[in-house]
Amino acid sequence: MVTIQLTAACLSIKWLGRLLATSALGLLLPSQSIAFAQIGRSDTPPPSSSPAASPSSGTAAGKRLPPRRPPTVKTPTGVMMPLGRSPEFYFEEGSELFNKEDFVSARMFFEQGGKVARPKSELADALNRRSEVTSHMVLGIQFEQQGSFSEALSEYDKVLALEPSNFLAKKHAGRALKALGTTAMANQDWAAAIAALDRSRELAPDSATDDALVSALLGLAQQQSDLSQAQEIYQRILSIAPSNSEARNGLRRTEAVTRIRRAETAFQAGRYNEARSEYEAALSLDPSNADAVAGKAKAEAYLTRLSADAAYNQRDFRTAYAHYQKFKTFAPNDPQVTARLDELSVRLEPALPLRGSLTYKFKTASPFRIRLQRDQVTSALLDSEQPIEPEVKLQGRLPAQDALFRLGKSSPNVTVRITMMPSAANDYTAELVATPKNPRSEDITVVAEWTLPTKGLLQWTKQLQPGLYRVYWQGPYFEVFDPAGVCIESGVQSRLPRQPLVVKVKPVKGVTFQIAEQPKPENNFTFALNLAVTTPTNLLLDLSWAVGGK
Repeated sequence: MVTIQLTAACLSIKWLGRLLATSALGLLLPSQSIAFAQIGRSDTPPPSSSPAASPSSGTAAGKRLPPRRPPTVKTPTGVMMPLGRSPEFYFEEGSELFNKEDFVSARMFFEQGGKVARPKSELADALNRRSEVTSHMVLGIQFEQQGSFSEALSEYDKVLALEPSNFLAKKHAGRALKALGTTAMANQDWAAAIAALDRSRELAPDSATDDALVSALLGLAQQQSDLSQAQEIYQRILSIAPSNSEARNGLRRTEAVTRIRRAETAFQAGRYNEARSEYEAALSLDPSNADAVAGKAKAEAYLTRLSADAAYNQRDFRTAYAHYQKFKTFAPNDPQVTARLDELSVRLEPALPLRGSLTYKFKTASPFRIRLQRDQVTSALLDSEQPIEPEVKLQGRLPAQDALFRLGKSSPNVTVRITMMPSAANDYTAELVATPKNPRSEDITVVAEWTLPTKGLLQWTKQLQPGLYRVYWQGPYFEVFDPAGVCIESGVQSRLPRQPLVVKVKPVKGVTFQIAEQPKPENNFTFALNLAVTTPTNLLLDLSWAVGGK
């Protein structure tokens, strides 16, 4: 009896254990399906058609085997990829991995999806394209990691040809372009750098790319010889970085150079006022521009010369002299201005006495030189040119014209000779050389004298037509102006002395004379004469003057 009861109890326990096991398997199956997927999908594996799973198989009635785990593949990055899923599953999982930049795993998913997709479906085409895109991305990243940015860019461009809006391809292509642009900048290949950085900025804009592009554009602008192109580059820089001081200063500098070139063109054409205005505009843009500073000074100097010429033509010789002197500080070697100043110095020379003298006393036994230049006396030892300071008495002034120059009564123990006589060619300078006769130092006196000519005359012959003529005579300069105000005669004649005097005119038949001005200090010693010619006349103008006496 006891045996029967134990047997029944064991059977009940065994039956209960089977029931619990079956229930537990039923609860575990869905979670096992999720574990098989490994990517977060709830797709259940397809039902098995194996005879072993069929109730009609040789298995005892009511006995169920656990489902077979679907096969999986592990990618090189550690992602588990189940096999036997739908194409959509592989496309979605591959896309998610692609966006995470796990291109190796993504490619495996896309390739697996292509194997199970229908050959002519749109999904199959998308899977194939995505697989190709991923392959190019993998190669591009490999090249990028190796520093082969041109090859990497080529692969990314292939991706963008397939998928123009692919964000990751744009980001990596922008990175490769930025690296290429940086390399080109290091080699100062500004055009290549700008092209690369421009496209990088277009594909993957960021502030670092903007800064690099600005640097490349500045480098290109500084190499430009074409100012308009340089200005365009600076303006483009300011469109990228409005506060860039280098571009602003560069734009101002190029505009200043443009103004300077306009000024130079105007200057060459003789438009000095316009040139000065352009130089001033350049200086307002670039105050330190040396060309603009020098150009403005040059334009103002030539404006001063024009004023001097105008004053000279109006016979305002003092104003003309002042302006020519100012121009000479700018162009000291201008031969025309030098000649005009020499002429004006004679015209404006003050009145001189008829006579002058020099008394020179010095104690020496060495030969020495005495030089007179207008009212200046200098002297030096002849052998060493050492300056000496004797006792000098100068009466009058050496005239700025040929004078009657002679030696007076000097010490008997010295020989004196004249080595240079005053003339216009030597700036009206006289020079004496004195040689003592005794070998010991003793007092030596040298006396020199000069006298201005007291008489002079001028004769001028010219065939004249009827009309009113005006004659000027100032110093040695003789000029005649016709009725239209044109100078028909100009030259150097007998010198009119720098003293008040009376010029006489010998009458000529058929010509009326009117003396407009006699020489006096107030009119710079100018003699002016009006001639009225009534019929064609072969004129012989005869003027004469005489001054004082001995």
